[in-house]
Amino acid sequence: MKILRAILACSLFAAPVAAEQSYLPANFDETIRAGMEKWHAPGLGLAIVKDGKTILVKGYGLKSVAGTDPVNVDTVFQAGSTTKAFASMALAMLADEGKINWTDPVKKHLPELKIKDKYVEDNLTIAEALTHISGLAELSNLNIFITEDLVGAVDLLAETEQVNGFRTTWKYNNTTFGLAGMVVERVSGMPFHEFVTKRILKPLGMNNTVLLDAEVKASKNRAEAHHYHEGKQYAIDYPYLEFSQAAGMLNSTPADMDKWLKFLLARGVWNGEQLVSEKNLASVFKPRVFVSASGEYPALKAHKKNYLGYSLAWFNHTYRGHDVVMHTGSIAGMSAIAGLIPDENIGVYVFINSDHIEYRHALMYKVFDLLLGLPDEGVGEKVYDIYHPEKPKAPKQAAPKKVEAVAGKYVMAGTLPIEVTAVGDKWSLQYGVHAMPMVFSEKSGYRLLDKVLPFDKEGVPITFQVDADNNATSLQFWGMLFTKKTDD
Repeated sequence: MKILRAILACSLFAAPVAAEQSYLPANFDETIRAGMEKWHAPGLGLAIVKDGKTILVKGYGLKSVAGTDPVNVDTVFQAGSTTKAFASMALAMLADEGKINWTDPVKKHLPELKIKDKYVEDNLTIAEALTHISGLAELSNLNIFITEDLVGAVDLLAETEQVNGFRTTWKYNNTTFGLAGMVVERVSGMPFHEFVTKRILKPLGMNNTVLLDAEVKASKNRAEAHHYHEGKQYAIDYPYLEFSQAAGMLNSTPADMDKWLKFLLARGVWNGEQLVSEKNLASVFKPRVFVSASGEYPALKAHKKNYLGYSLAWFNHTYRGHDVVMHTGSIAGMSAIAGLIPDENIGVYVFINSDHIEYRHALMYKVFDLLLGLPDEGVGEKVYDIYHPEKPKAPKQAAPKKVEAVAGKYVMAGTLPIEVTAVGDKWSLQYGVHAMPMVFSEKSGYRLLDKVLPFDKEGVPITFQVDADNNATSLQFWGMLFTKKTDD
């Protein structure tokens, strides 16, 4: 209760920056505080714009549950995949200069690129890399986080199988998206973070937005990461994502995102200067592929829509008769969402310093309703119900059996090997840069314990396939099957 009281108190005193609040009801802050409590959000940063004006920029709650410092408009949060829009903006600027075309094959600018399917290697365009339609296995998306090295993850594309037809199926992929940032670097002759800083952040005055890990660590006004688990909010390590480059390295603030939203809605004009052409900005927002129901965010099921698509680093859908472009940012300890209704000049950005707090969706739609002057249809409650269904009783299962000779190297094409080593009566599993303790219990079987979430005693289930002598022959976790390598 002490933490809750501190959060509510900080919500009252977090200094806002507001030009107009006529669209917002008098109890708007109370609504947000109630939503934060319901969804377990320690701190929240919010920017709302309409018709080129700031409606509200404000911080709510705490930067960390371990302290009492309030979130304010200049508090830095990890922006996750909302970074991707800065990559497509960088490429739009280069397209204006005639240095790239959206239809250029990536290989034209990165001739060293190797993809297992030669046709995909030669023909994957810049727009298709941004649109997630390479058809490459989900494994390639995981590799960027396993290696924490974009170039290393891209190198593994040479071993990655196609699981879907090229250009036929949308499947989110941070590694192939990362190719876009590599193109920016090759064409511009400067590192991706320098290009974004020079061409976007500085002109817009986004002075508290940073991309490098060292800059984030040096920030004196930073939100800390959290994870809500079994009724308690835990502080966890801040997600430093410089390695992900164009896919997710941005860290920003509510006040800076207020400027970003205005710039996007002004069709690329800032202080009277056209920083990006209206034509190429329209190309960024134009839907390129339909996203199937299996690929959509669960939150989008809370309202009727005519379509769901993906453009160049943005999702596209309708909301109550209006075209929306939006994108989320999700990483351990942090959540974000950017949403625009371009035809109504409405923009919303939400930061939350805990992971996968889907109040971001509920709040975005609430703001849309208010600024559009539409009655509340309970979309926020529907979003909550989607993420909090009644849990069915788990069926009884046979007691797990301990497996012999689990130590060894396990391999799978298209990713790094897994090494399991014995540590007394326990084990350690090394996968890329990540070392995870592995334990066995007669109740839960084999489990990997996440060092980022030490309070999660259940961990990640891992299963072993065995031979006739009960010796491990393969292991499976996160839906991936690795075969044990035998001595040659």
